[in-house]
Amino acid sequence: MPGFRAVLDAERFPLRRWQVLAVADDYGVDPRTRTKLEQIPDRPYVDAGEVMIALSMTPTHLASRTPL
Repeated sequence: MPGFRAVLDAERFPLRRWQVLAVADDYGVDPRTRTKLEQIPDRPYVDAGEVMIALSMTPTHLASRTPL
């Protein structure tokens, strides 16, 4: 995930969840990280740090859950 943080740092913020997901897809994040990103709140993020904080607050037990 450190590489993804660097990719986010290069983006223009604010970004909403769908935009973070698009960046993640372009970068090719692993499926677990992608699932966790799907679970972050849908709001404007002002920088990569906010995205990382939201990502770290996503419950780990939900990371392996198959999205509906």
